[in-house]
Amino acid sequence: MWMEMTSDNEKSCRPSFIAGVEVPQRAGPVDVEDIKTDLSTEFSSVSSSSDTSWRSALEPKGHIQVCLRVKPSTALERENELQDCVSMEDSTRIILKPPQNSLSRLSEKNAGQMMQKFTFSQVFGPETTQEEFFEGAVKQPVQDFLDGYNRLIFTYGVTNAGKTYTFQGSEDDLGILPRTMDMLFKSLEGKLYTAMDLKPYRCREYLKLTKDQVREETAIKNSMLCSTKELGEHFFLY
Repeated sequence: MWMEMTSDNEKSCRPSFIAGVEVPQRAGPVDVEDIKTDLSTEFSSVSSSSDTSWRSALEPKGHIQVCLRVKPSTALERENELQDCVSMEDSTRIILKPPQNSLSRLSEKNAGQMMQKFTFSQVFGPETTQEEFFEGAVKQPVQDFLDGYNRLIFTYGVTNAGKTYTFQGSEDDLGILPRTMDMLFKSLEGKLYTAMDLKPYRCREYLKLTKDQVREETAIKNSMLCSTKELGEHFFLY
């Protein structure tokens, strides 16, 4: 790791990692106050189509939305009569009860005591498709993000509960992550800065590169990509 610190009056040049390339002097950090943009106005064509009437109730209270997706029963679970352990009472409540093959060993009173009810923001049944789950549980938070709100989405559950499938999906049936990325990039279409002369600097600033610096950065990236490709071919061959 290379680190270099200089005072404001000193001139510094980052050493080049490509032999024979002379690195020109870097431009100083550029203030970004004049390029800060309100995302809601930038994506007005997208956000205008969303229903924001619920925000007055949601935002001040800071509610956490907890959605449950019931996994379809496997062949083994159906064989052992476990498929009826979880049933939907309505769109927000489920009922948990003991397996059918255990009810014969329980009295009616004990069976009733073992039955439990749980309430969620929304419950999606085992027949719910990937698209339906995204539309019902994830699309609105992603839209909120485009409108300038902070949103966090994560999956939680025991092993083999279906988290990976819900989050990633398959090549033919995408999960919530690729669908979210598709929605984000479609909202950015036509609004991306296509030039390659800006480079991130620290956390909130950027550097405006000269043509020579752009060529240098391009050469460095190409060199790294070539090295990665050669390394991958080496492991593939051996």
